[in-house]
This record gives sequence, C-alpha cells and structure tokens, in this order.
Amino acid sequence: LPEDRNYDLYQLACKVTARRFFPNFLNLDATFNQSEDWRADDPQRYMHEVATMGCRTRVFENRFGPKTSIGRGNLSFSTINIVRLAIECMHIENKEERIAQFFAKLDHMLDITARQLHERMEFQKTAYAKQFPLLMSSLWLGSEKLKPNDTIAPVINQGTLGIGFIGLAECLVALTGKHHGEDAASQELGLKIVSYIRNRANQFSEEYQHNYSVLATPAEGLSGKFTRRDRKQFGSLSGITDRDYYTNSNHVPVYYKCSARHKAEVEAPYHEMTRGGHIFYVEMDGDATHNPEVIMQVVDMMDRYNIGYGSVNHNRNRCLDCGYENAETHLEKCPKCGSTHLDKLQRITGYLVGTTDRWNKAKLAELNDRVVHN
Repeated sequence: LPEDRNYDLYQLACKVTARRFFPNFLNLDATFNQSEDWRADDPQRYMHEVATMGCRTRVFENRFGPKTSIGRGNLSFSTINIVRLAIECMHIENKEERIAQFFAKLDHMLDITARQLHERMEFQKTAYAKQFPLLMSSLWLGSEKLKPNDTIAPVINQGTLGIGFIGLAECLVALTGKHHGEDAASQELGLKIVSYIRNRANQFSEEYQHNYSVLATPAEGLSGKFTRRDRKQFGSLSGITDRDYYTNSNHVPVYYKCSARHKAEVEAPYHEMTRGGHIFYVEMDGDATHNPEVIMQVVDMMDRYNIGYGSVNHNRNRCLDCGYENAETHLEKCPKCGSTHLDKLQRITGYLVGTTDRWNKAKLAELNDRVVHN
C-alpha cells in the first residue's frame, strides 16, 4: 500500500514488468504461502519463505524438516494426460457413470505415477555424497553432516516429487460438454478432480514417506505431444483435440474471451491445491510501459483472490539495430529504420524468448489463439 515501507520498490517492479515482462509476482500473503514460523521482525525470516523455480516447481511443504524453500528442491515429476482418460469415457451415455469411470481411470493412473516416482527416488537415494560435491557442501539441508561415502538418502528425502496434470479444460469438455471458464457445473467438477489428485498425493506421502506434491504442469512440449497422439487415435473432437495443443494445466483456455477478473475467479481456487507449482497470468493489450498501473491492478487482484504466483503478458518489440521499441503485434520490420533484425519478447508460459522461431507448432498455435483479458 502507498503508506507501507518499500512501496516505491513495488512501483518500480511494476514499471520494469511493463517493459520487460519480469519480475513476476509471488504472493507471500496467500494463505498457503505462509509458515507458522514466519515473523516480519525475524532476521532469519527468509528461511520460512516460499520460492519458485520459474513459473513452476514451488518447494515449501516438508514432512521431514522445516517448511522452507531454502536448501531443498524438486527431484522428479511426471505429468498425467487427464484429457485422454476423459476421452476414453465419452462413449458412456449416463453422465454419472461417465464421471465415475473417469475417476476410476484417474485413480489407477495416479497409483502408477506415484509408484514410478517412488522407484526413481529409491534409485536416486543410492548415490554418494562425493558424487555431488557442490550440492552436498551444505547447499542441501543437512548435507554438512554427510561424509563422502555416505549415501544422500537422508538429505534428498526433504526434496519433493511432483505429480502434474495437463488439459483440465479439454478434460471437462469431454466429460460435460463445457470447460470450467464457461460453466459453473464444469468448474465444480474441475475442482473435484484436482482436489482428488491433491488428496491422493497426500496419501502417497504417507504410504511411501516422501514429499509428494501436485503441480499445474505448463507443458511447453507435452501439450502438443499428447494432443497429436490422442487425435491420431480418437480423431478430431470439437473443443478437445481439434487444436494443436492442450490447455496449460487448470487454466481457462487462451482463446476463451473473458475478463481478467473472471479468469482470476475461476483459476484462483486451484492454486491452493497445486502446491507443487502454478501460475496465473492475464493478456494485456497495448503498450504496457505507458500504463504500469494496470500491472499493479493485476497484482492487487492476485492478493484479493488468494493467488500464489502470477504475471502479465503483453507484446514488446526491440530493434537490435537502432534500439527502437514498440508493442505492435506481428511486427515484421522496424518502423524507424526498416531493419528486420528484431527482438520480440514473448512469454511461452513462464519463460521469455526473443524470437518465436524455435517455438514448437503447438505453442505457436496457442500464441496465435490468445485473446486479451479486459
């Protein structure tokens, strides 16, 4: 707030985001981002603060040590194609039976995923401290107690194992005919699905004695790979496999026209369930450098809706020959000097790239489908 200490830094952060997309914003005031040990007057309070790696991989919950992002990491993760599970149930005419069969398939796939992550973890634990001299030189919590020939098992068990999912929107269309951004009943089912994944992850944590978490997979590559395989087997299904990508995790589809507020209302409840990592973003039109207040409005909205992590997308072009900048879409040459040597800042999900030349077909299709959120 304007009367708070460091408000000027907040203003500067929004100004820089308006020009360079970063920084993103992590909301430490979100209920699930707070530790019971956190105190504003504690000089060691950073030890109890949550952090993320890019737009995903939030590491905080810990059954085997302090809740912190310091000295820990995500060891492995696997993503489930929940769209395919839903497509396999589309032939069932009775809606209740269709959804029940979907949950049975999901439960089976969750068991396989948890076991696979466990077996991978068991192999990782056989490594010796001397194989990772940097990580085990006190970077990981408790590693300073290890001798060179000790296994890293007691240390890395404080890390996390992520169970991800992709395409909730397409999954809901297959099950109900509508996605969660356009239908309240579909949203209710979507929350039920992700809540179920979260509850099963907690059960796996007890069963295998690991830190299982749920992450909202962005899937820069998987979104196209899963779709291609499913279209090949099931054909082009309207609202499901008829595009070149599946929608990012629990997001409202990028092509669905809605307000930023509606998008926040729909996506916010999933952040508490996906404690392995998540992101909320809105698409902004025009030159954000002239309107950093809009960035501040989005960040304030994140706080109101208990959103954990978010950002703002917009266009930014820079001529690498003369330095001219603007926010035009689909710019082919510099309006000032005519050069085609342009740096086009675009966000795939959390990452920025200076050109879309190396984007895969699926992410290019998603980029072209994006609409502005008012």
